Amino acid sequence: MDEIKSMQLYSHVGRIYNELKELGYGDTDDLKVEDVSRFDSLHYHGVEAVDKAIQRFNIGADTRVLDVGSGIGGPARYLAWRTGCHVTALELQRDHHETGEVLTARCGLGERVKHVCGDVMDIDLGHGSYDLVTSWLVFCHIPDKKKVSERCLQHLKPGGNMLVEDLFALGDLSEVSEDIGVNYFDLANLQDYKQQIEDAGFVNVQVEDLTADWKDYVQDRLKTFVSSEDRHVRVHGRPTYQALHSFYSSIVRLFTSGRVGGGRISATKPA
Repeated sequence: MDEIKSMQLYSHVGRIYNELKELGYGDTDDLKVEDVSRFDSLHYHGVEAVDKAIQRFNIGADTRVLDVGSGIGGPARYLAWRTGCHVTALELQRDHHETGEVLTARCGLGERVKHVCGDVMDIDLGHGSYDLVTSWLVFCHIPDKKKVSERCLQHLKPGGNMLVEDLFALGDLSEVSEDIGVNYFDLANLQDYKQQIEDAGFVNVQVEDLTADWKDYVQDRLKTFVSSEDRHVRVHGRPTYQALHSFYSSIVRLFTSGRVGGGRISATKPA
């Protein structure tokens, strides 16, 4: 937990309130999901990636979703708002969990999104209760991919699906292990990752390699961020800008090193 919390991306959770203030919202105003969703996701491509999940799994009002590592609730809120589904947003970090609860309430989605603060590795949210488990750039922080996959499997209904977007190792990480990015990740190579999910009991494990796309994404993110330095310093302050610049730069170095990639993995619980 301490290592995750020290990641620059996760240590400035309150910056979303600065963004909302910049849009003209007061501290207790009702919020529009389409405004909040511009800032509340920590994964790549934001709501575009969530829309792909909605389409792929035909998520609708009757779908029950467990979002593992939900952060401040971005994907969970968007899923519920867009489809009417019910989402359990499970988050380990207390400050992210509490921020997510506040944002969800202000978006008027409290009846469809339930926030839970806990660890997927030991929490029981009801075996066989969910149609879909989602996780966006979270498993990369968990060493035991088989166990976390087993925990997700237990929560799924027979025939239910798991969708994971995550980082993986493309080669030896020892030469870049001192980079801030590697220190907080536990990456498996893609074949081992797939095997551990299968060993957990999933079938029909499919992998989509998004490395080239994500490499472009993180490079564009850094370029755009730097080009708006004055704006970000004004809204968030110099320390937050510097922390995020450091994090975004480290991720670019990891992708351009050719040692780190990423992708989308889907799998099914046997019926």
